[in-house]
Amino acid sequence: MELKYGGLEKAREIFERGIQANCADPASLYHGYAKSELSVGNVDKARILLKEGLQQINRTDSIATVQHERSVFLHHALGMLELNSQRVSDAKHVFELGVKLHRNSSQLLLGSALAEIRIGNEDSARRFFERAVNTDRRHAHAWQAWAVMEMRAGNYAEAKTLFECGIQSCHNHGALWQAYGYMEAKLNHFDVARTLFAAGVKKCPRHIPTYQSWARLEMQAGNWLQAKRLISEALTLNKKDGNSWLVAAKIEEKLFNIGLVGLLLRRGIECAPNNPELYVALAENEVQRGQIDAARELLEEGLEIDPMHAPLYHSLAELEARVFNLEGLAKLNRRAAEVFNNNALIPPPESSKAWAKKLRSSRSRKLPEGIKALAERVGYQQEDKMETANNQDDSIDDPFNLIQTTMGKFEDEVIDEILHLVWS
Repeated sequence: MELKYGGLEKAREIFERGIQANCADPASLYHGYAKSELSVGNVDKARILLKEGLQQINRTDSIATVQHERSVFLHHALGMLELNSQRVSDAKHVFELGVKLHRNSSQLLLGSALAEIRIGNEDSARRFFERAVNTDRRHAHAWQAWAVMEMRAGNYAEAKTLFECGIQSCHNHGALWQAYGYMEAKLNHFDVARTLFAAGVKKCPRHIPTYQSWARLEMQAGNWLQAKRLISEALTLNKKDGNSWLVAAKIEEKLFNIGLVGLLLRRGIECAPNNPELYVALAENEVQRGQIDAARELLEEGLEIDPMHAPLYHSLAELEARVFNLEGLAKLNRRAAEVFNNNALIPPPESSKAWAKKLRSSRSRKLPEGIKALAERVGYQQEDKMETANNQDDSIDDPFNLIQTTMGKFEDEVIDEILHLVWS
């Protein structure tokens, strides 16, 4: 509550008091403390807290204690933190330790599978996926990630079976409908894809990516009015989803309404300033108009917002190569090498800092510059009222539910990054 309404320092004080008081549930305490630090981009501090929490729990005598059972949340959070920081070897180690202690944790088994995907061990990932869904048939993220991995490998029959099993087990998970529909569209089974998208929208009417994928399908089929209608619905539901603005701009580009493309992309950046793809698309639009300097500024701004978005480096490298800026290319290569590494088992030196910068940028751009400091002082958080209205559950009364919800959010972030569906 203090983090939400009273400020970070007060929240930190309460967490520290809890640690000093030797609370009976240290896993929840350290998990909450680490989550609060992550919310402001303090990745290194969050990592330290999660490790301290695990050490605190390991000091207890009996492995059958409630504290040990709840340490699954600390392992999961730490493993996902390392995955987001491109520290795949560390993530793999954390998940391995967690699985040894909690063999029946579907979340930790999924985390292990995601780490194996990152290092290219698909066979090992399959074994972890299978264990995850056998442990918990209703773990939608596990079905989704496994099916998409098979789809990317060209194993469409296996992916189809997995999507259908996932939908049967958790039919209200919109990403399953969207990914299944995307695969069918990729295979040119347009009628099947439409049926899946329509069912997905009916089951999950607020899942924006389903509208986006359906609109792209109609655009591909030349059904422009239907595509515009679908993406308009998506923007009506949530104008802050940058991918909807990208689809809207692509539709106008295909219709040769070139003047509208730039306007839509700029409006998209106003509404979704943390979406890096919007900066890439608008920069390409500027290049087509011969505005090289404006394009470079957009790509640099995008890198400030999300220094871990690889396409930004690629687009900027293409631009510098176009104007024979060899010095700029060399600097860009050095920047990329600090964040990415060809060997997934060797963490890049600046990967954690890059993710921290992305988190801080996301937080700082939620409010206009002129009132941001005032809002911090009075404890106002944008969209708090909406969040309260749309998320009425028992999480506040039961910290256990709150931690489970957070685990799902961690999985969403990593799966979106590792298994993101991109239309050609």
